[in-house]
Amino acid sequence: MDACTAAADIIIPVHNGFASTRNLLEGIYRYSDLPFHIYVIDNASDDATVDLGKIYTRALTVVRNRDNPGWPAAVNQGIQLGRNPYLVFLTGGVEVSAGWLGNLLAFLDTHPRIGAVGPLNSDPGDRQCVDRVRRELVPQIPLFFTEDLHERNRILGYHFRRTGILIDGALAFFCVALKRRAVDDTGLLDETCGEESGEDYCRRLRKAGYVLGLSLETYVLHRFEETRRTVFDRARRRAQRRRRPVRI
Repeated sequence: MDACTAAADIIIPVHNGFASTRNLLEGIYRYSDLPFHIYVIDNASDDATVDLGKIYTRALTVVRNRDNPGWPAAVNQGIQLGRNPYLVFLTGGVEVSAGWLGNLLAFLDTHPRIGAVGPLNSDPGDRQCVDRVRRELVPQIPLFFTEDLHERNRILGYHFRRTGILIDGALAFFCVALKRRAVDDTGLLDETCGEESGEDYCRRLRKAGYVLGLSLETYVLHRFEETRRTVFDRARRRAQRRRRPVRI
C-alpha cells in the first residue's frame, strides 16, 4: 500500500449525539496514521452537533440535512461526496486507538478480492466481539487483563501484525473500511433496509465477487446504545419490528 495514495473518506452519519461524535472526531484526529477526509452527515440534529464544523476545520466537511433521511441515505451522501480510494463508515459510540486506520487498510489491501474489513470490538452482542472471536474462530487471541483500549491494541498488534481472517458472516457497519472500487462495483446502500443495510450490503459485496475480513490487530470500543441513539429513533425501530414498510 502506497502511503501517498492510501487516503480514506471517513463517513460519519449523525443525529444528535454531540458528545459521542466529538469524542470520535478527537480520536480520528489523534490516532489516524494515514491521510483522510471526514464527512459528517448531520441528519437534522437539534443539539450542539450543528456546531461541529465551527469546532473542527481540518480535513472535515459537514453536510446538514434539513430532515432525517436515515443512516443508509446519509452514508450514500458521503460516498458520493468523496473521491479517495478507501471508504470508512463510522458511528458515534466508537472509540479508536493508535494506528487503527492503517491497520484496517493494510489488511484490506492484502488481496484484490477483499472488499471490506472490520475490527475486533468490545460489544458482547456482536459477532466481532473480541471474546467471541477468540472463543469461536481464533483461540490464539490472548486473554486480556486490562480494559484499556490502547493497551489492548498494543497487545493485538504484537501478536497479529498485519494479520486478519476472512469471515462468512456480515461485518458490523458501525466501523468498517471498504475499497472504493468494491463500492463502485456493488453500488450504494439500499436505503429501504434500515438497520439491516449493513448485512444487505455484505451480501451484495459477496455477490459482486468480494470477500470480507477481520483485522486481528485492530480493536475498537463500541458503545452500542450510543450508536442506536445517534442513528435510529425509537418510533422507526418500533415500526420496523412490526415489519411495516419504513424508510429509516
